[in-house]
Amino acid sequence: MPKFNYTIDFIPVSMEFINKYMPKANGAYVKVYILSLALAIKGDDISTGEMAEKLNLLESDVVNALEYWNKEGVLRYDGKNVLFGKSKPDAQDKNKVTKKNIEQISSEIHENKALADLCALSQEILGTTLKNKDIETLYWFYDELGFSPEVITMLLEYCVSKNKRNMNYIEKVAISWHKNGIFTIDAADKFITGAKEKDEYFYSLRKLFGIDNRNLSKTEETYLKTWNESYGMDKNMVGLAYEYCIMQTNKLSFPYMNSIIKRWNEMNIHTVPEAEKDHEDFKTKSKQNNLNIYNDNNIDYDELEKIMRDKM
Repeated sequence: MPKFNYTIDFIPVSMEFINKYMPKANGAYVKVYILSLALAIKGDDISTGEMAEKLNLLESDVVNALEYWNKEGVLRYDGKNVLFGKSKPDAQDKNKVTKKNIEQISSEIHENKALADLCALSQEILGTTLKNKDIETLYWFYDELGFSPEVITMLLEYCVSKNKRNMNYIEKVAISWHKNGIFTIDAADKFITGAKEKDEYFYSLRKLFGIDNRNLSKTEETYLKTWNESYGMDKNMVGLAYEYCIMQTNKLSFPYMNSIIKRWNEMNIHTVPEAEKDHEDFKTKSKQNNLNIYNDNNIDYDELEKIMRDKM
């Protein structure tokens, strides 16, 4: 029987990659993609450190590039392996992927100590005995979404910390992580840390505003998210804006606070001392120009707030 073999000296870069993905990507990321594709075709097995050396990049740049391409969906990267030629599973509906029955899954779990430990630990974290459907879902996280047992454990602990133990909710979070390229322990830890900081930021400001008996509205959440993520204002800066708002309007007004915080951001003011100095300078200039900055009796703040809500 004849044996066929052909060694190619080129790599097939798709037109879709060239036209859709390459133009918006960092140049270093393109280098990592091309080298990764070449290594995959040759079947080579090298570390991200060796890739960095070949490309004259930092290893962190290589890892960031692989995570970026994983998020874009042009390859799959789980922190260890890089896979081309297989599209990412449709995470919106796990019934669309080929599912193994519970007997097959149980057999694989029995033979894989990491999976067996995961199931035992999952029961402890969730505080309940896993049903067959729960085990299938956990296995789906591992087999189809590409999460390691360690990342799945972090996923469960994160959901439980939010007092969410329902597997349907956990599955939605898993899908969100999958979409956002959160596959490694470091990526999961970074996300969880950021989520906790955001929750603490929202909680402390709700307490300051006296909003204890209800959740924030979507518009109010948008304001806080903008102040935190877009403007980089910590809770002390927002607290100072709230103080000035009360002095000026005698009530909580998100649009009024937003006008203050937006101005600070435009003037690159991001600390309380800087903001207080700016306020004093403004009052001094107002007095010099015979202006009363507290004379706002003609301003309809209810109407202003309505206009700002419509804009948001």
